[in-house]
This record gives sequence, C-alpha cells and structure tokens, in this order.
Amino acid sequence: MTASLREVAGRRFDAVVIGGGINGAGIARESALAGYATLLVERNDFASGTTSRATRLIHGGLRYLEHGELGLVYESLAERETLVRDAPHLVRPLRMLVPVYDGDRRPPWMMRAGLTLYDALSFRKSLPRHRSMPVSRLAEYEPGLERRGLRAAYTFFDAQVEFPERLVLESVREFTGAGGVALNHVTATSIASPGGVVRAVRLRDGCSADEVEVQTSVVVNAAGPWVDAVLAGSDAERHQKLIGGTKGSHLVAEWPGGPKHAVFAAAKSDGRPFFILPWYRYTLVGTTDLRYDGDPSAARTTPTEVQYLLDEASRLFRAAPLTREAVLYTYSGVRPLPYSPGEREGAITRRHLVVDQVKRGGPSGLLIVIGGKLTTYRSLARIALPHIAKYTTPSGTVRSGGSTPGRVSSGFVAPDDDPLAIYGRRRDEVQAAIAVSPEFAERICPHNPEVLGQVAYAVERECAATLADVLLRRLPCGWSACHALDGAESAARVMGRTFGWDDARVHEEVESYKRELAETLVPLDAI
Repeated sequence: MTASLREVAGRRFDAVVIGGGINGAGIARESALAGYATLLVERNDFASGTTSRATRLIHGGLRYLEHGELGLVYESLAERETLVRDAPHLVRPLRMLVPVYDGDRRPPWMMRAGLTLYDALSFRKSLPRHRSMPVSRLAEYEPGLERRGLRAAYTFFDAQVEFPERLVLESVREFTGAGGVALNHVTATSIASPGGVVRAVRLRDGCSADEVEVQTSVVVNAAGPWVDAVLAGSDAERHQKLIGGTKGSHLVAEWPGGPKHAVFAAAKSDGRPFFILPWYRYTLVGTTDLRYDGDPSAARTTPTEVQYLLDEASRLFRAAPLTREAVLYTYSGVRPLPYSPGEREGAITRRHLVVDQVKRGGPSGLLIVIGGKLTTYRSLARIALPHIAKYTTPSGTVRSGGSTPGRVSSGFVAPDDDPLAIYGRRRDEVQAAIAVSPEFAERICPHNPEVLGQVAYAVERECAATLADVLLRRLPCGWSACHALDGAESAARVMGRTFGWDDARVHEEVESYKRELAETLVPLDAI
C-alpha cells in the first residue's frame, strides 16, 4: 500500500499533499482519481492528529444555525446523507435527545425553530425529522434524565462514526488504488519555491532520518492545526498566522447509571452545547471549546475542563451523577480554525477554506487548507481540485471514484459483535489473512474480540508501521479500558516477523505504545 522513501527520491509528482488526516486523505484521493500523480505525506500516522480527537460525529452542525452559517449546514447535511448511505459499516444514524430547561439560553421556541430549519435544509435526507418528546414518553425513553425545571424535549437525527480512523484509511486505500503514493511517518521538512514558484518538497523518514527531495508543481498544506508549523522557516512562510485553533476535550467513562441514548444539551454554566453519547462500549462526554496557542501535539485536558464536563453531565442525571471514578481516560484535540483574534471561540466560523498562498504574497502552487471536519471532507476535496488544476495538469488517467471503498449493503455492526465488520467489503481479504495460520485466529488480548490475523493484515495491507498504528488506528481495541495491553507483546511479535524485529526491538515497540497511550488517552490521575 505504501512506497518507501527511497522509491520516491527524485520523482516528480503533479501534487504533494501534506497531512494524512481526514481532509488530507480526502484531497489526495480526489486528486489521484482526477489523474494527478499525487504523493500523500504524514509525519506520524494517518488519522493520528485532530481526526482521532474529534467527538466522532457526522453531523450537520445544528448549532451553526445561530451564527447564520446556513450554507455550511446545508453542505454538511448533504454530506452526512452520503456517508450514511455509502459507509454504513462505519457511519450509523444516531438519534439525539434535546432537553430544554428553565434558564437555558435557547428557550423551547428557539430550539423548535432551529430543528425545523435543520429539517428544511436536509429535505432530501433519509433520516427522520425532529419530533417533540412528551413528558410521559420521556420517562420511559430516558428515565434517569433530570426533570426538575424541564420545559420541553425534542429528538432529531444526526450520525456517528465510532472509528473515524477507519474512514481515513479507506480514503487512503482508494487513493493508492488510483495510483497515488502514501507515506506515513515521513515529515515534509521544507518546501522549495525558487523564484516564487513551488518546485520541490524535502522529506525526512521519521524512523531512519533519511532525507530525499521530490519534485512537484503543487503543494497542498492540509496539516490541520500544524499548518503554520509546516510553513515555518521556509520562503513560503508569512508572518500572519493562518490557524487560531481551539481545543476540544472529552471524557470516556463507564457510566452504568448514565443516559441510554445520545443527549445534546446546553451547558448551564456558559450555554455552550455539549454531547453525552453512547460510544463503543462506553459513554463519551464532550466537548469543550477553548483558545489554544501551544503545540497541538501537546494538547491535554485540564482539571478545569474535567470538572466542567463532570458537572454538566451530572446536572442532567442527578440521580446517578458522573463521578471521577467512572472516567477511564480523557483525550483532547485542536480544531484547525482560521486565526480570528478577539472572536469568541464558539462564534469562529467552522467553514473550510482553501487559501492560495500567492494571494498572500507567497509562492504560486502552494495551497493551504483551513478548517474542515469529518462530515465535509469529501466536499472540501472537490473544492480543492480546481485550485490544484490552476497550477498543473494531470499526468495520468482520470478514474471513477464510485462510492466509499468499503461500501456494503448491510448496516452498522458493533465491533464487539463482529470484529470484521469495520472492513466493509474487504472483510474477505481479512478472513483470508487470518486463515494463513492457526495462531492468527487467537485473540490479541482476552478482553477484546480482535485477533492476531488482523495485526498481520494491518501491516501487510494497511501500511501500519508501529504497534500504536495497529492498536489505536487500525483496530478499536486500543480505545478499550485495557488498551489491549495484555496482548501488546503478542501483537508486536506478529509485526516483528514482517519487519525483522529482534526481542529488544519488540520490547521497545511495546514501550513506545505505552508512551503514546500516556500522551493521548490520559487518565484523570495523570491530570
């Protein structure tokens, strides 16, 4: 699926896309399908940044309506419909309960009006329209919900992608299937633009430190909150920042007394909407929205954020409040929003933009992606394509993209019920990989259903290079309460057979996985 750094040395590409999150993968896919010889470069692993730190929803953006972003909501709802249809093994409809209480910033009439407009903007949708929830029905539907001060309740539908990492990987696989070249664990260290024209990109291997240069006419900087860091120190850099990210933090909890269904409510302390969602085997609570100017890789949940989310979730379920003891871990990500000094966090636009750097006095052929989210990654890719065409012509053949590559006729199946369901129509490939050896049918760890054959498949067919790549971004088990630590060594040994790792290297891989866990899925006692 991937080429080595040496194989691309000295090659010429029509376009180089920097950043292997949902937006970069989507743009690279669209570019390759349009016939452009395209290289996708990711400094860590595909989907390892903001994509994996999201609230894991495919949504139209109900709250965007109050900021007048009707166009964005319409676009998002259309893309939501496409993903629900084309990727039912990863994206499933999710009914949200919206309670409205005394003192809420948005009274019942406003919420009802917003939901009505939301329905109108998605008039072609297959999901049901919003409904009022009578109090008598509410007691049965969500018995633990606090009813003191409750003025009204509504339900509406959005969608959930439990593991967006798989959505990214499917785009990457279709990209390489269309002739694209994908490199993870490779950093774009500089962009060469002599005479004010993009000519080349220098790349460094994250494991060996080898460096090569590739020629190109177009560079698409889709590095999310790292956009400015990619430009730093090059002749493409400009003094004005492009990204003014905000941090969103989440709690993952085992909360037996919590909600049985998804809840979308307004926080009492600041009026900001937040979610309580059934996710995987757990409950996901989030998100916050705070200015963040540091290294996005170092974003962590703060004690203040933890208390905010605990308090707001517990207010809705006073009979069985969410306690610190129930929280398994936290995670945080930085939204790549446009730099907007002085703007209130919640009011910063969530629209995606493709900025031509030549309009900022920079070199021609350099494109910058600002914003973007899981829901709209494919429409963003379509927007980016004419910008690429401005600076280069396709050197290859136009291909048909069809639907999402994993498309299957059956609907969503939880990984615990069928660990191969996440592969969509590629499940037969995985079954064949498992059948190679009796050992491959053994579970990675006793607490999760995934098997060792899936580890081998991730290495051979899904460009996994590290244990964290496999357990956190190819399989769900790294997000479980045990993080599959009991099977980490066994999984590393399976990988080691392909990569030629000795015992010391296997041990180091397990330790590296533990370090990544400690940095990303952070328990409360480490905050």
